[in-house]
Amino acid sequence: MPDSPATAAGPSEYVTEPSVSVIIPARDMGAFLGFALSSIWRQNHRELEVIVVDAGSRDGTAELVERQRDDGHPLRLLRQEAMHPARARNIGIAAARAPLIAFLDADDLWPAGKLERQLGRLAARRDLQMVSGYVTYFETPAEDGLGPMPGSRTETLFHVHVGACIYRREVFETIGGAFDEAFIYSEDVDLMLRVREAGIPFTILRSAELYYRRHPDSMMSRADPAKDASLRLAMSRSLRRRRERGTLGTPLPDFSSFLEPLA
Repeated sequence: MPDSPATAAGPSEYVTEPSVSVIIPARDMGAFLGFALSSIWRQNHRELEVIVVDAGSRDGTAELVERQRDDGHPLRLLRQEAMHPARARNIGIAAARAPLIAFLDADDLWPAGKLERQLGRLAARRDLQMVSGYVTYFETPAEDGLGPMPGSRTETLFHVHVGACIYRREVFETIGGAFDEAFIYSEDVDLMLRVREAGIPFTILRSAELYYRRHPDSMMSRADPAKDASLRLAMSRSLRRRRERGTLGTPLPDFSSFLEPLA
């Protein structure tokens, strides 16, 4: 891994009234957060605010954010006690000022052009409430730290990872709130189930819109039985909601039906 993230566009290019709020939950992610932030700064869109919710870090995560903020980047730091990502993201949403909400985990990366592609789709289709995309999973970073090493082992597929999406704020109002804080894991699965149950129109781009870093310090690398329990909870709650609404006999639309048509 490189010693420091690549430099990005000058902070003076950003505006004071953001159209997109990016929320990053972080706890002891100082080794990765600088690269995540640089992957945001390299986006062409400049109407941004980035909210880092520091959940009790002890490794200098907050100090890294403060340095970049003092350098003029559009960063806000919310210091909190230790908490799970679902609650941290909800705190970020409550503090966000923009009408569009995006997420990035502190150890993941945005591909170049992500915001331009997804904002372009939202602008072209006002009916859409959310735009997602594929996820590229990687282990070995490139020399600049902002993506997978060329030629290294990767896997690209669709998954319900919130870092691949951008949302109109109204989505969360429609489904009765964003992340269910009862979940330690699978809060993104629960969110997407509620989006589909509500019939919210969205599309899935056929391009990779998130680089997901696999590493031994991530939550998903843990051998934790709560992972399976959380997934079962998300599915059982979806079944209960659909049963109560009388829609259990109507299958949820398959994700393939949301894919952008092939050119």
